[in-house]
Amino acid sequence: MVQNAGRIAITIYMKYLCIHGHFYQPPRENAWLEAIERQDSAAPFHDWNARITAECYGPNALARVLNAKGELTDLVDNYSYISFNFGPTLLSWMEEYAPEVYQAVLEADKASQKNFSGHGSAIAQVYNHMIMPLANARDKETQVKWGLADFKKRFGRDAEAMWVAETACNTETLEVLAQHQLKYVILAPGQCARVRKIGDKNWTDVSGAKVDPKRPYICHLPSGRKIALFFYDGPISQGIAFSDTLKSGEKFAGRLLSTYNNSSEPQLMHIATDGETYGHHQHFADMALAYCLKHVQEKPDVNITIYGEFLEKYPPQYEAQIIENTSWSCFHGVERWRADCGCNSGGKPGWNQKWRGPLRAALDFIRDEMAKTFEHKGQEYFKEPWAARNDYIDLILDRSLDAQHRFFLKHATEKAWNDRSGALMLLEMQRHAMLMYTSCGWFFDEISGLESVQILQYAARALQLHQQIGGAELEAQFLKMLQAAPSNIKDLKNGAVVYEKFVKPSVVGAGKVALQVALQDLPAKKPAPPKAYCYEVSDYQREHIKTKNGLVCLGSMKLKNRITLEEDHMAYGICQSDGTKLTCAAAATSEINQEEVFERIKKWASENKIPQIHHEIEEQFKEIYPFTSLFKDAQVNVIQQVLSGISQTTGEEFSRIFEKQYPSVRGLKYIGAPLPPAFMIVADYVLTADLKAELERDPVDINALEELMEDVRTLGLDINRLQINAVAEQKLLSYAKDFFAAPEQLDTAVKLVEFMNYLEIFGFTPDTTQAQLWVFQGFDKLPSDKRDKSILRALCRKLKIAL
Repeated sequence: MVQNAGRIAITIYMKYLCIHGHFYQPPRENAWLEAIERQDSAAPFHDWNARITAECYGPNALARVLNAKGELTDLVDNYSYISFNFGPTLLSWMEEYAPEVYQAVLEADKASQKNFSGHGSAIAQVYNHMIMPLANARDKETQVKWGLADFKKRFGRDAEAMWVAETACNTETLEVLAQHQLKYVILAPGQCARVRKIGDKNWTDVSGAKVDPKRPYICHLPSGRKIALFFYDGPISQGIAFSDTLKSGEKFAGRLLSTYNNSSEPQLMHIATDGETYGHHQHFADMALAYCLKHVQEKPDVNITIYGEFLEKYPPQYEAQIIENTSWSCFHGVERWRADCGCNSGGKPGWNQKWRGPLRAALDFIRDEMAKTFEHKGQEYFKEPWAARNDYIDLILDRSLDAQHRFFLKHATEKAWNDRSGALMLLEMQRHAMLMYTSCGWFFDEISGLESVQILQYAARALQLHQQIGGAELEAQFLKMLQAAPSNIKDLKNGAVVYEKFVKPSVVGAGKVALQVALQDLPAKKPAPPKAYCYEVSDYQREHIKTKNGLVCLGSMKLKNRITLEEDHMAYGICQSDGTKLTCAAAATSEINQEEVFERIKKWASENKIPQIHHEIEEQFKEIYPFTSLFKDAQVNVIQQVLSGISQTTGEEFSRIFEKQYPSVRGLKYIGAPLPPAFMIVADYVLTADLKAELERDPVDINALEELMEDVRTLGLDINRLQINAVAEQKLLSYAKDFFAAPEQLDTAVKLVEFMNYLEIFGFTPDTTQAQLWVFQGFDKLPSDKRDKSILRALCRKLKIAL
């Protein structure tokens, strides 16, 4: 753009930058419990959602910006300055298990509307990451409707656009998006076929990713509708995701800003990557992103924007047509999700993905058969079955009785009112029939992988519900079709074996739920839980009987599935003896003479007849569960109880040995004699435990710490500093949160400084990052005239916060 100021020509280059993050995790919940099982591979976190939240989703809401000295100078909410989408199933998990991060994401979208002319940073996503070109017409429609409804419920506004899974797209998909008033979609450059300036007759072939990514395009659809297309910068997006560009924010910004040319038209430099790149795939990349955003904001000739704002300012001057059935993560279009195309993670040379086609064929078979049942049975329950399915998202988002009542008023027939459970099971069957198409099930290398097993689990739940509502038995044919899906692991053979080995044991009935509740209650009685997983718990009766070498637990409870409204009244029996021997069993109260059986077991417990109790539980209860078949959280709780007892006994014995032998060992040390290795093990255990206990005290007793450290130095011990640092980190964090709550109360600042002085004196080096974040935010709350205090300056120095 050229403007004249007197006789001087001034050229204004309209440069814009947009960074899009696709934040997504596949649904990982057990299909029967609606809860994620403990995932050992995510340790020390409970599961991968929790781990990635700690490494990425949380840090991007408070991304640190450091100066050249490594001091914290600012915290940036990255979400409020980028374009982003979060998967609905991920947000559902986050709302319950990471509520602070969840709220930060929602608030960032509100803040972004002030930054971007009323347009919000967040866009919607197809509900459960289904590959849209491979979905049938009904699933396409429901995926979009559910994604939009979920977005509006959470963000409080209509979405302007929708992320399609893996950017997989075809004309049918664009038609559905346009039909729902969505303004634009983000695609990879290789998905564009040809372009032309609006009004021109001739098209320019840009296949092979030759499209200019710096401008928006309009796509005119066969229906007469239209939708805008943004093709992100492919080379730079790839480089960011798979190179060292994010090692520094300055390097990141430099790479982005190097792409502009001297064109007089507005230029939109935009990239799209997995959001997990910023902190999970690349550690500290959230900080690089924050630095980059601040750096660009300081540039007078470049504006940070988002797609909606740019589209409003600069409507497309060019039109484009797409290549059908393409995506951003498969060179062969969408074959990665239905064929052995060669695209894989590359981790297992020699493996193939011949299982992909048969897996999709098997799922397509049961989907189509269940659709017939849904239409036939659904007519008995709903005025219009498919409309009811489209609106079922309202109940997924709100399982309250009021929401159910509103839904049934709109959709239910008289039969549905009389059999609400049957109506809900029909809808749940359809929900799982879509969850089983989550894209990750085909993305990786092996049908026995976590992601493939997960979608098979959703298929199993759909099959179970199908049979419960009176549909034909489909599992046998499903398994027969899975036999054609070969595993790369010799012992697993094929998909049918994978299903039997990994999916069937995941099936959870009311008996197993009752046992999970009871085992989580070991060993001491806690308040009766009002819910467990997707069940409401009531009339919980329990009795814990200690024996000479174990524990007997007897009880009963009523369980009501909050999703399908099915009700069960279950009795259970548990006997733990000799530390690790465990018998667990449950039965419906109608199937057992509870009073008689419980009295007999209690009599034997009083007589310490443990073998008879184990035998009685196995004989009288209908459902016997091996320990390894239980939900891992219940297993961990039992193991922790056993270990706790062992640790307590060991700690007491080691303390006794240490107190008795330490004077003699100290004498040996003084004369230069070798110290007994066995005693050194005991001393390490005892002194580490005592140091941890002292650091947990409030206030810390510096004299006691000094005495313990003197013993450590005397013995020349290399104590377990990891354990001690972990305790110190939690103590620091507790003090830091206290400071944030009331920064004007200087006594908390004093505590923090003194505690950090102690840690420094004794050589402990806990991670201070979280404490730094809380103190920085607390300091920011103080009026400027109250910040110049010597203790506050000392605190900032300790935590490396720039004054």
